[in-house]
Amino acid sequence: MSSPPQAQQAPQRPRRLKRWLVRLLLVFFGLSLFGGGLVGVAEYKTSQPQFCASCHILGPYYASWQADVHGGKLGIYCVDCHYAPGEKTTIKAKLRGLSQVASYVSGRYGATRPRAHVDNLSCLTSKCHGDLRFMEKPLQLGSVTFIHAKHLQRTDGQEQQHADRLRGLQTTLKQLVGDEHFAQLELVAKQATPAVERYGKLVTMCKEWQVSVAREMLTEFTQLHHRGVRIAQLNDLQCTNCHAYHSNPDGDPTKPGRHFEVRTTTCFTCHFNNEGFNVGTNTCLLCHTPSQKEIIVHEPLSLETSKQLDAPELGGKTIKINHTEIVARKVDCISCHADVAREDSTVSRRDCLRCHDQARFFTEWKEPLSVDLVAKYHQAHIEQQRAECMDCHSEIHHRVVRDSAHPGDFLSASLSNCTTCHPNHHAEQVSLLMGTGGKGAPRGAANPMFGSRTNCYGCHIDQDLTADKGQVAKASQRTCVACHGERYGAMFEKWKTGVETTLEDAQKTFADAKKLLEENTDASPASRQKAASLLELADADLRLVKRGNGVHNVTYAIELLDSVTAHCQEATAALTEK
Repeated sequence: MSSPPQAQQAPQRPRRLKRWLVRLLLVFFGLSLFGGGLVGVAEYKTSQPQFCASCHILGPYYASWQADVHGGKLGIYCVDCHYAPGEKTTIKAKLRGLSQVASYVSGRYGATRPRAHVDNLSCLTSKCHGDLRFMEKPLQLGSVTFIHAKHLQRTDGQEQQHADRLRGLQTTLKQLVGDEHFAQLELVAKQATPAVERYGKLVTMCKEWQVSVAREMLTEFTQLHHRGVRIAQLNDLQCTNCHAYHSNPDGDPTKPGRHFEVRTTTCFTCHFNNEGFNVGTNTCLLCHTPSQKEIIVHEPLSLETSKQLDAPELGGKTIKINHTEIVARKVDCISCHADVAREDSTVSRRDCLRCHDQARFFTEWKEPLSVDLVAKYHQAHIEQQRAECMDCHSEIHHRVVRDSAHPGDFLSASLSNCTTCHPNHHAEQVSLLMGTGGKGAPRGAANPMFGSRTNCYGCHIDQDLTADKGQVAKASQRTCVACHGERYGAMFEKWKTGVETTLEDAQKTFADAKKLLEENTDASPASRQKAASLLELADADLRLVKRGNGVHNVTYAIELLDSVTAHCQEATAALTEK
């Protein structure tokens, strides 16, 4: 008896399902093989330097890679350097590559140069520079012998001498100026401002406190603070801070760029920025060795000229000397090379605004920046953001410029910078103009002309000769009349007379009080100490008005002189009270 139709069909359903599952697995396996092969081919093709060059904006970089030892000689692929070891096959790397493709396809490329970072680990793999043999190898860069280890393998012990010296100076200065004044000194010493400006501030502060401190000690004090930050920055140094791409060498656009050349401007930024000439990290012999090549001191003199100079040995003879002799005679390099470093690399808030356009990025910003804040910014930008020096700093040029057509051009650096010879020479005038710097009246109104941004040249328009026949620019009341009318000519004379009269009265009051302090030995020690402190404040304000010329800010000068008189009267009262 045959089984029902339903019973005959029941066993066939699982077999049919099994066949479909096998087919699906075969299809999935086939697609996986195909996809894997496709990914493998894509991985291989996209890792080839030629694929990178298919993006036309990378043409110059590809050409420079071919001309470089890494590409032309060693055949190192782009991905070997531009991905850190183990990074190439990660999801993060693939997404980064896709974003670059999206930028290219969407047309967003080309606005800026491509930012292709090279991690230090890529350079230090076992097949490249992992053996670190390059560390101790002397490399000649012009007249400079560079050794990597001196910069990249520093130990705490190497800086111990400098740290001990800084602590010694801190102790000495505290004893000389007191704890409160020392805190002010250290604040200025750690400012990230031009060196000459810092030196001048430190010297002026000590003079105002009537404390004798050698300028050399103050200079070394601020240099050591800055040195500590410079050395710490070496810990964050990336290979690409010094080795970087350069386009159009020698200004010739037909030649390929240099793919991984040393950028010496990084050296200049670290060594020169906010540093004095031939001191600290800017010390010439720190990098250079004295040249043995003879240089001409001066051309032969005529016999007649040599007789006039009472130096017959110079007649008809070229005088030469080499740098070894110059160094042995302790001739300062600035004597001949004041112009070898041009421009500076100070970073302003405006530089930061190119990347940071929100107020939250400037919560810690305070000008002038301190070296501690600079160290913090370096860590955030170099180590974490992989920024290059020139992303923030402007370029410092360091070279000897010789122009036979303009032989006197080397004098421009000295002539354009008055502080070379006169550090902080007009500090008192500037303080009066700004309404600052006084002791009895620490702050007053600035000169009214500040509202129109009138500078020194607005009033100092007349050329005059000093007693030694030197030419100076003197102020003239004609400038007052030119802007404000005839009545201001008489008003200027009235201001000048008023300041002079008040100054004479204040000086007489001060002289009388000082004489009383010297003669009245019967007063109690506490009274004499109080009077001496009051007269010290009065003396500082007197010197500020006299040296700065009270006419630079009449109202503030009168306030200071009134304060002098008040302090002198208070001192007199303290000495004569029963």
